[in-house]
Amino acid sequence: MLRRYLITNGIMTVLLYGAIWAFVPSVSGLVHAAGSTFQTFAMKSPLLGPLIYRVVTVSGR
Repeated sequence: MLRRYLITNGIMTVLLYGAIWAFVPSVSGLVHAAGSTFQTFAMKSPLLGPLIYRVVTVSGR
């Protein structure tokens, strides 16, 4: 019973890692894509934009 579980678990783990590497062949590409997506989101957000890019607006009196 334990041997069947370990074999099944091992095969499923190998298939899962294979599927991940098939869809995400480059880790650096994934990190770059995630970073550019976050930057695009932060630039369009009125709350995150000033915090991320350290933009300070000073209003006159």
